[in-house]
Amino acid sequence: MKKRDEYLEFKKRQEKEFEDFPIAYAFNDKQLEEALAKLGATKEECVSVFGHGDVVKKDDVNALIALLGRHTRELRDKLREDKEFAEAAFLYEMDNHEYAINWSADEDVMDCFSIDWTMLRDWGLEDAYRRARNAHMRHAEEWGMI
Repeated sequence: MKKRDEYLEFKKRQEKEFEDFPIAYAFNDKQLEEALAKLGATKEECVSVFGHGDVVKKDDVNALIALLGRHTRELRDKLREDKEFAEAAFLYEMDNHEYAINWSADEDVMDCFSIDWTMLRDWGLEDAYRRARNAHMRHAEEWGMI
């Protein structure tokens, strides 16, 4: 449970950093007005980086990209340097993403870490992933999912 908690704390820290970033969301005109007020900006001073309702000042785009890049690098580094952390992280996300009952289970989990099968193999994490999958399947059986 210790490595799971370490993963959750790691994830919480990154989520807090993202939440503290000056970004707002808008899905209609009223929300756009509120988002612009929150950012203290005009419509002309803002863009959408992700294209899904996010509103960011143009001046903050590079900082946002840098933040997300750093988060990805930190997570990948942590996975590579601590296989027990990786296994706990994989298991947490498997349990959290209905792994045993959807058709894109492995891809959903790997997307959480911005990795693919090649990275998993190259980083020597195949056994950690397999152990996590086996543990998840035991959980799914205990929960009556399979």
